[in-house]
Amino acid sequence: MNTKSDWMEHCETEPLAYSGAIQPHGALLYLDLEQRVSHVSAQIREFLPYSPEILLGELLPPVFFKSLAPALKKLTTDTGSRSELFAVRVTDNVNLDIVVMRNNDGFVLELLQHEETAINISHPLQQIRAPRNDREILALHEKVAQLFHEMTDFDRVMIYAFREDGDGEVLAEARRPEVYGSYLGLRFPGSDIPLIARTLYLNNPWRLIPDSQAPAIQLLSNKKTVPDLTWSDLRSVSPMHQLYLKNMGVRASLSFPIIVAGELWGLIACHHSSPHTLPLPVLRAASRHASRYSLNLSTWKTESQMRFIDNLTNRFEAMQMTLLRHGDILSAIPDIAPAIFEQFNACGLAIRSGDNWGSAGIVPEPNTLKLVDEWFEYEIHDLVCSNDCMSLTIRKLELLPVSGVLALKQRTRKGEPLHLFIFRSEQLQEVTWGGNPQKPVEFHNDQIDIAPRRSFEKWLENRIGYSHAWSKEDRLAGLRLRLLLVQLYG
Repeated sequence: MNTKSDWMEHCETEPLAYSGAIQPHGALLYLDLEQRVSHVSAQIREFLPYSPEILLGELLPPVFFKSLAPALKKLTTDTGSRSELFAVRVTDNVNLDIVVMRNNDGFVLELLQHEETAINISHPLQQIRAPRNDREILALHEKVAQLFHEMTDFDRVMIYAFREDGDGEVLAEARRPEVYGSYLGLRFPGSDIPLIARTLYLNNPWRLIPDSQAPAIQLLSNKKTVPDLTWSDLRSVSPMHQLYLKNMGVRASLSFPIIVAGELWGLIACHHSSPHTLPLPVLRAASRHASRYSLNLSTWKTESQMRFIDNLTNRFEAMQMTLLRHGDILSAIPDIAPAIFEQFNACGLAIRSGDNWGSAGIVPEPNTLKLVDEWFEYEIHDLVCSNDCMSLTIRKLELLPVSGVLALKQRTRKGEPLHLFIFRSEQLQEVTWGGNPQKPVEFHNDQIDIAPRRSFEKWLENRIGYSHAWSKEDRLAGLRLRLLLVQLYG
């Protein structure tokens, strides 16, 4: 039994948005497109003076609907559109904060007890300019972690970034002095936050779990359908995630998505060892700071890419002149190899043009080169391919002088193969994980058969046979280099 793959499959297929239940710190009403109540949380009487039986299948009571009308009018027809109301007077003794959201088949109403707060929500993050270098980007991560630690009063706040390989890494951390252990610099396997959960983060401004171990509240309905809670922050906590947080010693959690160029770059992750909640105004203010932080990162990324492309253009224009001067790519290898080595942080270059080969630097011996070429020709359909551990990927390979390869393929005007291989040497790597990533599965004797790892203590992995990983910029440079070859020889 492959327990690791079973664990990942379970995480990716868990119906998070269709749990049919919510967390108990709020109440929920689900309205259809005619604005009739189709679902209601079982404890609605703790928030409104109406029983579920009175509400189900009916329009909202006129007095309550009048309070909601301004928020409903602000909604667009776009799924996920939301509006917020604060201190809505329901009875003489009850004020509610209400979030109204447009769903694909109706409206979601979240009801929260209104709380006055003394937490400072006026931190001027908007005055922070976009970073210009790696030192400033690290300083920004640290500043944001400290800011959210102060705003939320959570025990620990982390800037958690998703790596290109899908794993996560803690780039900055702010915590109380008495909190045990630090996660700063630790890596976490991608299965800890599966793709289905990452998609939900993209759709919501935050995810608050005031008490991860609190029993869920069921949604009642006269219909058999289960409502889509994708856009509801009250959505109940997955049993798998409950156990994960319990194993971490976390009772309350709060996360804000960091979205850069439309993609989930990472999370501002807040953890607390006891139940802990925040009122809606604080959550909204913190969310705005998270958006500003995301904008600063987006600006930094855009400017970095522009500088990268400018440098790439200059370098490849010079390489083009060299190739034109030689006419034949194989004879140009001694002159272009130094620029390629510098651009790609590489140690070797091999080129196949038709049946002929040429090389520079450290490369596999000829018979091994042919095996690599056959793998690239017949097993890889991409025109540009990168691999940082050839010995694990390509069959029949024995001891290699290199570990990683970036490969480009095309056809010459004569229809002959033109393949270019850029090699990287082995780099011994020490990766410090938050727990052993090879043991994500443990068996639980209660209702859950598959459970997350129990230990998050530092676990050191020594990686042998790997080169430095190829980045998006490396692959972009590879595509640009292939385009140059197409223009000259294709």
